[in-house]
Amino acid sequence: MSRPHQCLNGEESTEYSWAEHDAQGIYLCRVCDRCESQKLGRYRPEILTGYTQADVDEPIEPCD
Repeated sequence: MSRPHQCLNGEESTEYSWAEHDAQGIYLCRVCDRCESQKLGRYRPEILTGYTQADVDEPIEPCD
Protein backbone atom coordinates (compact mmCIF):
# COMPACT_ATOMS: atom_id res chain seq x y z
CA MET A 1 0.00 0.00 0.00
CA SER A 2 1.27 3.46 -0.87
CA ARG A 3 1.19 6.66 1.12
CA PRO A 4 -2.22 8.38 0.64
CA HIS A 5 -2.29 11.38 -1.68
CA GLN A 6 -4.81 13.77 -3.23
CA CYS A 7 -5.73 12.24 -6.60
CA LEU A 8 -8.22 13.35 -9.26
CA ASN A 9 -10.88 15.81 -8.07
CA GLY A 10 -9.17 15.98 -4.67
CA GLU A 11 -10.11 12.41 -3.78
CA GLU A 12 -7.75 10.69 -1.37
CA SER A 13 -6.12 7.65 -2.95
CA THR A 14 -3.91 4.87 -1.59
CA GLU A 15 -2.92 3.77 -5.11
CA TYR A 16 0.88 3.50 -5.60
CA SER A 17 2.22 7.06 -5.91
CA TRP A 18 5.52 8.88 -6.08
CA ALA A 19 6.92 12.37 -5.62
CA GLU A 20 7.44 14.36 -8.82
CA HIS A 21 10.20 16.98 -9.04
CA ASP A 22 11.02 19.62 -11.61
CA ALA A 23 14.18 19.54 -13.71
CA GLN A 24 16.04 21.38 -10.93
CA GLY A 25 15.01 18.78 -8.32
CA ILE A 26 12.35 20.94 -6.64
CA TYR A 27 9.36 18.98 -5.29
CA LEU A 28 6.16 19.60 -7.27
CA CYS A 29 3.51 17.13 -6.10
CA ARG A 30 2.68 13.50 -5.38
CA VAL A 31 1.17 11.57 -8.33
CA CYS A 32 -0.07 8.13 -9.34
CA ASP A 33 -0.76 6.65 -12.78
CA ARG A 34 -4.32 8.02 -12.68
CA CYS A 35 -3.51 11.65 -11.86
CA GLU A 36 0.03 12.12 -13.22
CA SER A 37 -0.90 13.73 -16.56
CA GLN A 38 -3.53 16.02 -15.02
CA LYS A 39 -1.29 17.26 -12.20
CA LEU A 40 1.86 17.66 -14.29
CA GLY A 41 -0.18 19.28 -17.08
CA ARG A 42 -0.43 22.40 -14.90
CA TYR A 43 3.28 23.05 -15.37
CA ARG A 44 5.04 24.50 -18.39
CA PRO A 45 7.07 21.81 -20.21
CA GLU A 46 10.33 23.69 -19.51
CA ILE A 47 9.79 23.19 -15.79
CA LEU A 48 9.77 19.41 -16.21
CA THR A 49 12.48 19.03 -18.86
CA GLY A 50 14.93 21.77 -17.95
CA TYR A 51 15.28 25.46 -18.59
CA THR A 52 17.86 28.19 -18.95
CA GLN A 53 17.95 31.92 -18.38
CA ALA A 54 16.49 32.37 -21.89
CA ASP A 55 13.27 30.61 -20.78
CA VAL A 56 12.44 32.86 -17.81
CA ASP A 57 11.82 36.56 -17.21
CA GLU A 58 13.91 36.84 -14.04
CA PRO A 59 17.45 35.92 -13.05
CA ILE A 60 18.09 32.31 -12.02
CA GLU A 61 20.27 32.06 -8.92
CA PRO A 62 23.31 29.85 -9.50
CA CYS A 63 23.62 26.57 -7.62
CA ASP A 64 26.37 26.46 -5.01
